Amino acid sequence: MMRVFLLAVWVAVLINTVYGQLDPEIVDEIIPEVTSQGGQAKLNCTVVNKQSGHTVIWTFLDAKSGGEIITNDETIYIENKECTEGAKKYQIIKREYNRRITYMLVINCLELVDFGKYKCYIQIQGDGSATWPSKIGYLVVQVPPTITSKNVAVLQLDVGHSHDLECTATGVPTPNITWVRSDGALLPDGQGALLRNTTLRLFNIKKEDRGLYKCIADNQVRPPDMYLVSVSIFFKPETLAVQNTVGQAQNRQFSAKLECRVSGYPEPEVVWYRKPIRSDGDTKLEKLNDDPRYEITKLIATTTLRFQEAWYVLSIKNVVASDYTEYYCVAKNRIGTNDTTVIRLFETMECQGANCPSFEAAASSISVSILSIVSMLTLARLLF
Repeated sequence: MMRVFLLAVWVAVLINTVYGQLDPEIVDEIIPEVTSQGGQAKLNCTVVNKQSGHTVIWTFLDAKSGGEIITNDETIYIENKECTEGAKKYQIIKREYNRRITYMLVINCLELVDFGKYKCYIQIQGDGSATWPSKIGYLVVQVPPTITSKNVAVLQLDVGHSHDLECTATGVPTPNITWVRSDGALLPDGQGALLRNTTLRLFNIKKEDRGLYKCIADNQVRPPDMYLVSVSIFFKPETLAVQNTVGQAQNRQFSAKLECRVSGYPEPEVVWYRKPIRSDGDTKLEKLNDDPRYEITKLIATTTLRFQEAWYVLSIKNVVASDYTEYYCVAKNRIGTNDTTVIRLFETMECQGANCPSFEAAASSISVSILSIVSMLTLARLLF
């Protein structure tokens, strides 16, 4: 028995001597952390064979200072202010399993300045720093894009001129820049529906190139950033009749609606004329004003209209025989006057348009009237 006891003591001493002589080391790689701005990062440093006189230290390898100590074992070494309610900027969590000890560095309220390298090392008293075990961990703080280089919000150009639209942005990762048109139309000069470039070239510009151009900066970190440039092109007005002919019945208090689409820049002045019906043969056009007989309105908030295009409506109230003639939609600005757009109003036998009384409504009204008469006759018989 004595031999067995002495053997056990010898083995215990041997084991203790062997383990006591093992050097401390960091056994696992520090997994890189990628987290959004404002969030929380966690970096793990796992060590073995840590003895008294050994200290595990986390540092931030700042480019300016060369290394700033954050923790000393379980103690926060750096100034540790509260960055949000109930949470401080830095926290250290220690976990032990057998001979493994993990020191988790928690960084809250992440900012762009937290981006970089974090070094975990074991400080060994009596040894030079060159021999201290160490590992490097990387923290990437993702930052939503912010457009930094912007053009003027409104750009005015003459036909034939050229101009470059510039757009740059900051963010982590580096944002991609995309140019599109807000209405989905193609970009000028065959550049397609979208262009991935910081510069959008508007070369030998045409009136069709007018519109809203959108710069989108995106790096998959929400939200993306966007910027609009309104490109206005000076050009002579153009008019287009929605319908070249409009029909309506006369002398029945029906109205006719004539519609004209107008584009141009600067914004044109629009005037409605009519060709008079006179026995003396005078063909001088008659200017129409907003009055009890004519109502002139302008519509701009419709999905069918293009940029810098408006919809003008001439309503002719209570159509009579003298209203059947030609009407003219004329637009002008300082660049010039459009070719006159002609709309002819002609006579029909029945009411035309969305505001005509329906046959069903009239029939219903007659039915109600007959029912009322029958009811009154029945009541009279009962009383007398």
